[in-house]
Amino acid sequence: MHIPQTELHRHLDASFRTRTLLELCQELGIEGQGTSLAAFESKVLLKQPMRSLGEVLEKFALFQKVFHRPEVLRRLAFECVEDVAAERTQAVEFRYAPSFVAEVHDLDWDACLQAIQAGLAEGVERNPGVDVGLICITTRDYGPEEAAKVADFYLDNLDAFVGFDLAGNEVGFPCRVFEQPLQRLLRSDDRRVNVTVHAGEAAGADNVWEAIELLGAKRIGHGLRSIDDPKLMELLRERDICLEICPTSNWICRCIDVLEAHPIKRLIEAGVPVSINTDDPGLFGNTLADEFAICREVIGMSEAQMQTCFASAHRARFSGRDETGA
Repeated sequence: MHIPQTELHRHLDASFRTRTLLELCQELGIEGQGTSLAAFESKVLLKQPMRSLGEVLEKFALFQKVFHRPEVLRRLAFECVEDVAAERTQAVEFRYAPSFVAEVHDLDWDACLQAIQAGLAEGVERNPGVDVGLICITTRDYGPEEAAKVADFYLDNLDAFVGFDLAGNEVGFPCRVFEQPLQRLLRSDDRRVNVTVHAGEAAGADNVWEAIELLGAKRIGHGLRSIDDPKLMELLRERDICLEICPTSNWICRCIDVLEAHPIKRLIEAGVPVSINTDDPGLFGNTLADEFAICREVIGMSEAQMQTCFASAHRARFSGRDETGA
């Protein structure tokens, strides 16, 4: 049976085409009109490891500056669908953070969501082979009170979203900090409520345990440090909780020292469900094909292991069900 190429972890608000980002920066006077695309790419794209995940997250500030009107989000969403279609992806779940995109220019959250929906719809209309879902993010760094606000926004707009994500730097913000603020979400009996959590990326396996036991995570963003805990890997395998692995991102964020030592292969060998993803193409300049090539050629995954990842990704998606009911 053909397994549709599926991506589960791609941040919409960090997936700008570099050319589009340059155009917007020039429009706002952030970049001079004479800045070449090559010069701009060398400035904004991260191609070598940074000192830490926190340093990488600081680079997102430029994206925030160009969100000066909802129409930018509509264009971004449309271009993102075009880009994944060009990568031959057939199912994708984009995610974005309402607080993040609205913060600098004090945009209305509802207007931003409507613009994103319009852009995604136009993208799908022009690329009918792509199934698109949208995940709502709350970011740890904004704190528990903001998390509660974002959770309410998600629950009030369930028809627009397929899932909810807790993202941001884990250092100083363990999952347990957000258990109480997310109570309305966690107590919901609506079957449309699906939770994924960034965990085990910059912090240890304990945070993955908390994501599952305290926040009800059905998937884990990154989850690299799961490799350190055999009992956790057993739990992930038994509950079919998929890790959303992003090799290039993990390397650039210093979550691993070298790509060759990435634990994805060992996780698969342990029976843990794993998907392969880009994370932030606007920051890393990567495509899903690039990630597949790294897994095969650098990490040394076999074709059978790649197919296992494809199947796990398709089975774990929140945005639809396949013909087998998975």
